[in-house]
Amino acid sequence: MEPTPERTRASSAVRAQLDNGFRLEQGGSLERALDSYTGALAAATTPLEEIEARVRIARIHRGRTEFDKSIDEARTALRLADAAGADDLAAEALNVEIGVLQLLGSFEAAEALGHTALARAKTPRVRGITLQNMGRGAAERGDFKTSDMYFDQSIEAFREARYDFGLTFALSNAARAALDRGDVSRSIDIGHQAIALARRLNALDVLLTTVQNQAAAFVVLGNLDAAESLLTEALGHFTTARNPQRQAECLEIMGQMNEQRPDAETAERCYTRARDLALAATDRVLADRVTKRLETLHAAQTAAARSAP
Repeated sequence: MEPTPERTRASSAVRAQLDNGFRLEQGGSLERALDSYTGALAAATTPLEEIEARVRIARIHRGRTEFDKSIDEARTALRLADAAGADDLAAEALNVEIGVLQLLGSFEAAEALGHTALARAKTPRVRGITLQNMGRGAAERGDFKTSDMYFDQSIEAFREARYDFGLTFALSNAARAALDRGDVSRSIDIGHQAIALARRLNALDVLLTTVQNQAAAFVVLGNLDAAESLLTEALGHFTTARNPQRQAECLEIMGQMNEQRPDAETAERCYTRARDLALAATDRVLADRVTKRLETLHAAQTAAARSAP
Protein backbone atom coordinates (compact mmCIF):
# COMPACT_ATOMS: atom_id res chain seq x y z
CA MET A 1 0.00 0.00 0.00
CA GLU A 2 1.36 3.41 -0.96
CA PRO A 3 1.61 5.89 1.95
CA THR A 4 -0.96 8.68 1.84
CA PRO A 5 0.24 12.31 1.78
CA GLU A 6 -1.15 12.72 5.30
CA ARG A 7 0.88 9.75 6.60
CA THR A 8 4.01 10.99 4.81
CA ARG A 9 3.65 14.40 6.45
CA ALA A 10 3.05 12.77 9.84
CA SER A 11 6.14 10.59 9.46
CA SER A 12 8.19 13.63 8.50
CA ALA A 13 6.95 15.45 11.60
CA VAL A 14 7.81 12.48 13.81
CA ARG A 15 11.34 12.26 12.38
CA ALA A 16 11.84 16.00 12.91
CA GLN A 17 10.80 15.66 16.56
CA LEU A 18 13.07 12.64 17.07
CA ASP A 19 16.04 14.38 15.44
CA ASN A 20 15.49 17.55 17.44
CA GLY A 21 15.18 15.54 20.64
CA PHE A 22 18.45 13.76 19.91
CA ARG A 23 20.29 17.06 19.43
CA LEU A 24 18.90 18.35 22.71
CA GLU A 25 19.71 15.09 24.51
CA GLN A 26 23.33 15.19 23.40
CA GLY A 27 23.55 18.82 24.47
CA GLY A 28 22.44 17.82 27.96
CA SER A 29 18.98 19.45 27.74
CA LEU A 30 17.07 16.41 28.94
CA GLU A 31 13.79 18.17 29.78
CA ARG A 32 13.54 19.76 26.33
CA ALA A 33 14.56 16.48 24.71
CA LEU A 34 11.79 14.72 26.62
CA ASP A 35 9.29 17.26 25.26
CA SER A 36 10.43 16.53 21.70
CA TYR A 37 10.28 12.77 22.15
CA THR A 38 6.86 13.01 23.80
CA GLY A 39 5.72 15.08 20.81
CA ALA A 40 7.05 12.40 18.48
CA LEU A 41 5.13 9.75 20.39
CA ALA A 42 1.92 11.75 20.15
CA ALA A 43 2.41 12.21 16.38
CA ALA A 44 3.42 8.59 15.68
CA THR A 45 1.35 6.88 13.00
CA THR A 46 3.15 3.51 12.82
CA PRO A 47 4.23 0.95 15.44
CA LEU A 48 7.90 1.50 14.59
CA GLU A 49 7.62 5.24 15.18
CA GLU A 50 5.92 4.63 18.52
CA ILE A 51 8.58 2.11 19.57
CA GLU A 52 11.45 4.43 18.67
CA ALA A 53 9.88 7.33 20.55
CA ARG A 54 9.32 5.16 23.63
CA VAL A 55 12.90 3.89 23.60
CA ARG A 56 14.16 7.46 23.57
CA ILE A 57 11.75 8.54 26.31
CA ALA A 58 12.97 5.61 28.41
CA ARG A 59 16.56 6.76 27.84
CA ILE A 60 15.73 10.29 29.02
CA HIS A 61 14.06 8.96 32.16
CA ARG A 62 17.20 6.94 32.84
CA GLY A 63 19.33 10.06 32.40
CA ARG A 64 17.09 11.87 34.88
CA THR A 65 17.47 8.91 37.30
CA GLU A 66 13.72 8.19 37.06
CA PHE A 67 14.48 4.49 36.92
CA ASP A 68 10.98 3.07 37.40
CA LYS A 69 9.63 5.24 34.58
CA SER A 70 12.59 4.30 32.40
CA ILE A 71 12.08 0.56 32.86
CA ASP A 72 8.31 0.86 32.32
CA GLU A 73 8.81 2.69 29.01
CA ALA A 74 11.60 0.34 27.91
CA ARG A 75 9.51 -2.73 28.61
CA THR A 76 6.51 -1.25 26.79
CA ALA A 77 8.78 -0.56 23.80
CA LEU A 78 10.13 -4.13 24.02
CA ARG A 79 6.63 -5.61 24.05
CA LEU A 80 5.64 -3.55 20.99
CA ALA A 81 8.90 -4.43 19.22
CA ASP A 82 8.26 -8.14 19.85
CA ALA A 83 4.80 -7.80 18.33
CA ALA A 84 6.19 -5.94 15.32
CA GLY A 85 9.14 -8.29 14.82
CA ALA A 86 11.51 -5.32 15.19
CA ASP A 87 14.59 -7.00 16.64
CA ASP A 88 16.90 -3.97 16.48
CA LEU A 89 14.41 -1.79 18.36
CA ALA A 90 13.88 -4.61 20.86
CA ALA A 91 17.65 -4.69 21.45
CA GLU A 92 17.70 -0.91 21.92
CA ALA A 93 14.91 -1.16 24.50
CA LEU A 94 16.84 -3.88 26.32
CA ASN A 95 19.92 -1.64 26.33
CA VAL A 96 18.04 1.08 28.19
CA GLU A 97 17.21 -1.38 30.94
CA ILE A 98 20.80 -2.64 30.95
CA GLY A 99 21.94 0.91 31.71
CA VAL A 100 19.49 1.21 34.61
CA LEU A 101 20.64 -2.10 36.09
CA GLN A 102 24.26 -0.97 35.89
CA LEU A 103 23.47 2.29 37.68
CA LEU A 104 21.75 0.27 40.40
CA GLY A 105 24.79 -1.99 40.75
CA SER A 106 23.03 -5.09 39.36
CA PHE A 107 25.90 -6.01 37.05
CA GLU A 108 25.19 -9.75 36.72
CA ALA A 109 21.58 -9.09 35.69
CA ALA A 110 22.78 -6.42 33.25
CA GLU A 111 25.33 -8.83 31.73
CA ALA A 112 22.68 -11.51 31.22
CA LEU A 113 20.34 -9.01 29.57
CA GLY A 114 23.25 -7.82 27.43
CA HIS A 115 23.66 -11.27 25.90
CA THR A 116 19.95 -11.32 25.11
CA ALA A 117 20.20 -7.91 23.43
CA LEU A 118 23.31 -8.92 21.51
CA ALA A 119 21.52 -11.97 20.12
CA ARG A 120 18.71 -9.75 18.84
CA ALA A 121 20.81 -6.90 17.44
CA LYS A 122 20.71 -7.02 13.64
CA THR A 123 22.75 -3.98 12.59
CA PRO A 124 26.31 -2.90 13.44
CA ARG A 125 25.02 0.25 15.15
CA VAL A 126 22.82 -1.60 17.64
CA ARG A 127 25.44 -4.32 18.11
CA GLY A 128 27.93 -1.57 18.93
CA ILE A 129 25.57 -0.01 21.48
CA THR A 130 25.12 -3.36 23.17
CA LEU A 131 28.82 -4.19 23.22
CA GLN A 132 29.82 -0.83 24.67
CA ASN A 133 27.23 -1.23 27.44
CA MET A 134 28.55 -4.71 28.18
CA GLY A 135 32.07 -3.28 28.22
CA ARG A 136 31.02 -0.66 30.72
CA GLY A 137 29.51 -3.34 32.95
CA ALA A 138 32.64 -5.50 32.80
CA ALA A 139 34.79 -2.48 33.70
CA GLU A 140 32.55 -1.71 36.69
CA ARG A 141 33.03 -5.32 37.84
CA GLY A 142 36.80 -4.91 37.52
CA ASP A 143 37.02 -7.43 34.67
CA PHE A 144 39.17 -5.24 32.45
CA LYS A 145 40.25 -8.00 30.07
CA THR A 146 36.61 -8.59 29.16
CA SER A 147 35.82 -4.87 29.05
CA ASP A 148 38.70 -4.27 26.61
CA MET A 149 37.35 -7.04 24.37
CA TYR A 150 33.83 -5.59 24.40
CA PHE A 151 35.04 -2.03 23.83
CA ASP A 152 37.27 -3.06 20.93
CA GLN A 153 34.37 -4.95 19.33
CA SER A 154 31.99 -2.01 19.88
CA ILE A 155 34.46 0.42 18.27
CA GLU A 156 34.77 -1.91 15.28
CA ALA A 157 30.96 -2.18 15.01
CA PHE A 158 30.45 1.59 15.20
CA ARG A 159 33.09 2.15 12.52
CA GLU A 160 31.37 -0.43 10.33
CA ALA A 161 28.08 1.39 10.90
CA ARG A 162 29.72 4.81 10.39
CA TYR A 163 28.01 5.83 13.62
CA ASP A 164 30.39 8.47 14.93
CA PHE A 165 28.33 9.38 17.98
CA GLY A 166 28.41 5.79 19.23
CA LEU A 167 32.13 5.67 18.50
CA THR A 168 32.63 8.73 20.71
CA PHE A 169 30.81 7.05 23.58
CA ALA A 170 32.78 3.82 23.17
CA LEU A 171 36.09 5.70 23.13
CA SER A 172 35.06 7.68 26.21
CA ASN A 173 34.13 4.53 28.11
CA ALA A 174 37.32 2.77 27.00
CA ALA A 175 39.35 5.73 28.28
CA ARG A 176 37.60 5.52 31.66
CA ALA A 177 38.20 1.77 31.90
CA ALA A 178 41.89 2.26 31.13
CA LEU A 179 42.10 4.83 33.93
CA ASP A 180 40.30 2.54 36.37
CA ARG A 181 42.85 -0.21 35.81
CA GLY A 182 45.75 2.24 36.21
CA ASP A 183 46.80 2.66 32.56
CA VAL A 184 46.84 6.47 32.65
CA SER A 185 48.75 6.98 29.38
CA ARG A 186 46.29 4.80 27.43
CA SER A 187 43.39 6.60 29.09
CA ILE A 188 44.68 10.02 28.03
CA ASP A 189 45.46 8.86 24.48
CA ILE A 190 41.99 7.36 23.97
CA GLY A 191 40.43 10.37 25.68
CA HIS A 192 42.08 12.74 23.20
CA GLN A 193 40.50 10.76 20.36
CA ALA A 194 37.07 10.90 22.03
CA ILE A 195 37.32 14.64 22.73
CA ALA A 196 38.36 15.46 19.15
CA LEU A 197 35.45 13.45 17.74
CA ALA A 198 32.94 14.86 20.25
CA ARG A 199 33.98 18.43 19.38
CA ARG A 200 33.54 17.70 15.67
CA LEU A 201 30.06 16.29 16.32
CA ASN A 202 29.17 19.05 18.80
CA ALA A 203 28.16 16.30 21.25
CA LEU A 204 28.46 18.45 24.35
CA ASP A 205 27.35 15.94 26.96
CA VAL A 206 29.73 13.15 25.94
CA LEU A 207 32.46 15.74 25.34
CA LEU A 208 32.29 16.97 28.91
CA THR A 209 32.01 13.44 30.27
CA THR A 210 35.27 12.67 28.49
CA VAL A 211 36.79 15.94 29.73
CA GLN A 212 35.86 14.83 33.24
CA ASN A 213 37.67 11.53 32.68
CA GLN A 214 40.73 13.39 31.41
CA ALA A 215 40.70 15.50 34.56
CA ALA A 216 40.73 12.34 36.67
CA ALA A 217 43.76 11.11 34.71
CA PHE A 218 45.58 14.40 35.30
CA VAL A 219 44.88 14.07 39.04
CA VAL A 220 46.59 10.67 39.00
CA LEU A 221 49.58 12.28 37.24
CA GLY A 222 49.62 15.09 39.81
CA ASN A 223 48.85 17.79 37.23
CA LEU A 224 46.26 19.43 39.47
CA ASP A 225 46.02 22.77 37.67
CA ALA A 226 45.10 21.08 34.38
CA ALA A 227 42.62 18.85 36.21
CA GLU A 228 40.97 21.78 37.98
CA SER A 229 40.52 23.72 34.74
CA LEU A 230 38.83 20.76 33.05
CA LEU A 231 36.65 19.98 36.07
CA THR A 232 35.41 23.55 36.38
CA GLU A 233 34.17 23.42 32.78
CA ALA A 234 32.51 20.02 33.20
CA LEU A 235 30.93 20.75 36.58
CA GLY A 236 29.44 24.01 35.32
CA HIS A 237 27.79 22.20 32.41
CA PHE A 238 26.41 19.34 34.48
CA THR A 239 25.10 21.75 37.13
CA THR A 240 23.28 23.79 34.49
CA ALA A 241 21.95 20.58 32.93
CA ARG A 242 20.81 19.43 36.41
CA ASN A 243 22.59 16.10 36.12
CA PRO A 244 23.33 15.05 39.71
CA GLN A 245 25.19 11.88 38.77
CA ARG A 246 27.76 13.72 36.65
CA GLN A 247 28.02 16.50 39.22
CA ALA A 248 28.82 13.87 41.85
CA GLU A 249 31.52 12.34 39.65
CA CYS A 250 33.15 15.74 39.14
CA LEU A 251 33.07 16.46 42.87
CA GLU A 252 34.59 13.06 43.62
CA ILE A 253 37.56 13.94 41.41
CA MET A 254 37.81 17.36 43.06
CA GLY A 255 37.97 15.59 46.40
CA GLN A 256 40.87 13.46 45.18
CA MET A 257 42.57 16.57 43.84
CA ASN A 258 42.29 18.35 47.18
CA GLU A 259 43.58 15.32 49.06
CA GLN A 260 46.77 15.62 47.01
CA ARG A 261 47.23 19.35 47.71
CA PRO A 262 46.72 18.50 50.70
CA ASP A 263 43.48 20.19 51.75
CA ALA A 264 41.55 17.61 53.77
CA GLU A 265 38.78 20.03 54.75
CA THR A 266 37.91 20.89 51.13
CA ALA A 267 38.28 17.25 50.11
CA GLU A 268 35.77 16.25 52.78
CA ARG A 269 33.28 18.86 51.57
CA CYS A 270 33.64 17.64 47.99
CA TYR A 271 33.16 13.99 48.95
CA THR A 272 30.19 14.75 51.18
CA ARG A 273 28.43 16.72 48.46
CA ALA A 274 29.30 14.02 45.91
CA ARG A 275 27.83 11.31 48.15
CA ASP A 276 24.62 13.29 48.66
CA LEU A 277 24.21 13.89 44.93
CA ALA A 278 24.94 10.25 44.12
CA LEU A 279 22.29 9.14 46.61
CA ALA A 280 19.83 11.63 45.10
CA ALA A 281 20.61 10.17 41.66
CA THR A 282 20.15 6.63 43.04
CA ASP A 283 23.63 5.73 41.77
CA ARG A 284 24.49 3.19 44.45
CA VAL A 285 27.87 2.26 42.98
CA LEU A 286 29.06 5.86 42.99
CA ALA A 287 27.57 6.57 46.43
CA ASP A 288 29.34 3.54 47.92
CA ARG A 289 32.64 4.48 46.30
CA VAL A 290 32.53 8.07 47.60
CA THR A 291 31.47 6.86 51.04
CA LYS A 292 34.58 4.67 51.15
CA ARG A 293 36.72 7.66 50.17
CA LEU A 294 35.18 9.64 53.05
CA GLU A 295 35.86 6.82 55.49
CA THR A 296 39.48 6.56 54.34
CA LEU A 297 39.91 10.33 54.63
CA HIS A 298 38.43 10.36 58.16
CA ALA A 299 40.69 7.47 59.20
CA ALA A 300 43.75 9.35 57.91
CA GLN A 301 42.68 12.51 59.76
CA THR A 302 42.18 10.54 63.00
CA ALA A 303 45.58 8.86 62.65
CA ALA A 304 47.25 12.22 61.98
CA ALA A 305 45.60 13.77 65.05
CA ARG A 306 46.75 10.93 67.28
CA SER A 307 50.34 11.18 66.07
CA ALA A 308 50.50 14.95 66.45
CA PRO A 309 52.69 16.18 69.35
